[in-house]
Amino acid sequence: MSKLKKAAIITAVFAFLTGTAFLAVRILFFEPKVPSRKDDFLPLITEYTQAAEYYIGDFEKYDAERLIYSVPDGNEAHCFNSEYVHELPISEPTLTSVKKIKAAYYLDKHHLEDIIVENNYAFFCNNAGRAAYIYSKDGSKPESSDCLNGERALVYKMADNWYFATVPEKWF
Repeated sequence: MSKLKKAAIITAVFAFLTGTAFLAVRILFFEPKVPSRKDDFLPLITEYTQAAEYYIGDFEKYDAERLIYSVPDGNEAHCFNSEYVHELPISEPTLTSVKKIKAAYYLDKHHLEDIIVENNYAFFCNNAGRAAYIYSKDGSKPESSDCLNGERALVYKMADNWYFATVPEKWF
């Protein structure tokens, strides 16, 4: 066997082993804990967008880095950050959207608990803290999320301006 054939075989084996190792690491360390439930999310994307823009609009009135809002039961939501506590009256169209979202949202065996707004993003979260739908006002991909307990998150694009973030499985 010529040196050229040996080098080609060694290169092919090395490439195969490298690819296999990469795939194994990806599966072992970066698989999401929580599925996105994209099929439940996409039919309500208009409602999610309306709600996200409404909460971001309120956030922009304040000089805050982050505001946490309750999901309304009645006709108003509450912002319960210590410096910026206030009630937020919600218009009927937005309230209808939020009610639809609240009825359908179910990530990581929990219902929608909070809507958190930071700068350009609105996070639709629950108390499990391991997954969230994220609206990006300018379409940019979020890097990390305090909504996910400050852990490194996998962020997937679901639609224009919409992302899903989840904490990957930890095997070690």
